[in-house]
Parts: sequence; C-alpha cells; structure tokens
Amino acid sequence: MIEHDQTNPESLTHHQAAWHHRLANIGRDHGFFTRIGEDHLTLFVQEGDTLLVSFDRAARVCHDEPDGLPLGFEAVQRREWSFLSIMSLDDHWYRSADLIAFFDGLQSKGFFDSFAQVIFLGFGPAAGHAACAYSAAAPGALVLASTPAATLSPERAGFDRRFLAARKRDFSRYGDAPQMIATASRVVIAYDPTDAVSTAHVAQFRGPQVTLAPLRFTGAAPDRLIRQAGLLVPLLRALGHHRLTSAKVASLIRPVRRSDPSYLWDLLQRALRQGQFNRARRIADYAADITGETRFAKQAASLAPDGGS
Repeated sequence: MIEHDQTNPESLTHHQAAWHHRLANIGRDHGFFTRIGEDHLTLFVQEGDTLLVSFDRAARVCHDEPDGLPLGFEAVQRREWSFLSIMSLDDHWYRSADLIAFFDGLQSKGFFDSFAQVIFLGFGPAAGHAACAYSAAAPGALVLASTPAATLSPERAGFDRRFLAARKRDFSRYGDAPQMIATASRVVIAYDPTDAVSTAHVAQFRGPQVTLAPLRFTGAAPDRLIRQAGLLVPLLRALGHHRLTSAKVASLIRPVRRSDPSYLWDLLQRALRQGQFNRARRIADYAADITGETRFAKQAASLAPDGGS
C-alpha cells in the first residue's frame, strides 16, 4: 500500500530539498515518509498509543514554519503521541482518489484500531473540513478543527463564493463533513461568530458530540492565535482527556487576545466604525501600553479630548 516517495530532487529548490530530506530522515527513523499519488505527502511517526492525524499544506510547512515541521508535530516531540501528517501539494481540499484510497486502506487494515485514541486536527476551511470528514475512517475519534467548511456543495454552501474552482472536485466520498462526524466521540470547532461565512458553515455541524467554541473578533483564522501562543498542545491534551469545553478554549485564548496587536487593532477599528470613540480611546491606551506599538499611541492621541475627537 505504501511506497517510498519518488519526488524528483532536481525539481526542488535547495530549501525545499533540504526540508524534504529532513522529513524523509524522520520518517525513515521513526515510521515512514511517502507520497500519496500526485497531490499529497504523508509523514508517520510511531511513538505512543494516541495517534494525532493532522492536515496541512506542504508549502506552508516548508516556507512558514521555522522548524519545517507540520501542524501538530510538537505534540509528539516528547515521544508521547504517534503522528500522521497529511500534507497537500496541489490538492488543497484533500479530495484526490489516491488519498481517499489511502484512508480506506488504513481503515480496512485496522491501522486506527491499533491505537487507544485517535485525534484528527485541521485548521482553516479545507484542512478543518478534511479533519472532520476523514475522522469517519476511525470511529470514536476526537476532532479539533478551526473554521471548517461543511461542504462545497452549491446546494448547501452557495453562500460561500471563496472557493468556486474547488467545487469541481469530487466530494462524494468523505465529502460531507457534518455527516462524517456522526461516528466521532467528540468534535470541538473554533470559529468567529462575527464572521458570517464561517458561522454559516459551522452551523451545519450538529449533534451531542459537537462543541462549538466561539471566539469573537478573531476573524476568519482564529487558529492564528492558537499557533502563535503555543496553545495547540494544551488544547489537544484537554481534548484527549475529554475536558475541552468552549469555556476552556475561551479561557486559554483570553490572555492571548488581550496582548495580540492584530486582535486589539481590529477591536479598535470596530469601535471606531461603530462611533464608540470613548471605548476606542480606552482600547488604544491599553494596547499602546501592552504592545508598545506606536500606531496605538497615535490613535489614542487623536482620540484624546484635545485631539479633536
């Protein structure tokens, strides 16, 4: 079922080749590193009896991660969890027939049954969708997703005009994420309820196993705060112990939001658009003190009583 990766090194830049070589070494020493058809890479690390299945984009991992390791790898660095990363090359919606066959093969061979616990992880509309959808291959799995797309079916996602080209892909298998999570034991979904498109997708995920974690004013990518603050492992550990509630997510994110310049700037701009100038000045004063950024100090000065506002 699994063959060694046949990527042509001559087609890669020096940085890409070094990254690819590093993952290949990790796979050789601890599990495997392979290519699934034309569109995906997968890295497997065998360690503990909990398996984390992560979905990510290869280009993001290679160029944006300082250590060049895929989403969730930090959870296995203490050799407590096993890890299966699916990294997309061209198929950013994880819809290739080869990948579907890969998961079907893992399920039929009892791969997931060899672990005491399986957790699926995906951040963003596509990876979040994949984490929810492919969790059906491991009944009883746990899922942590951020702003997942429910489907790209025009009948149920006609409101979403962001991914029109991707609608041409085949979503007949592992394609209806809200339906696929029926066999999951717990699904936690983070999203911004003030983002209308994300909320419309998330509203389709229903069931007693679903926990929605609204994070207001975090935008279309609330996972940014999770990544930057190093909160992924605490969230995963709480999920693994069945203690990840919406209140728990909010409590972990709250101190991060209060010191994040992007969040505070967005909050400030919202207050200004709503004509809440006193509130805007308080936010600007607070943000100037906590972040030290001059843009907040300038905004606070412009809103001061003698600043003309």
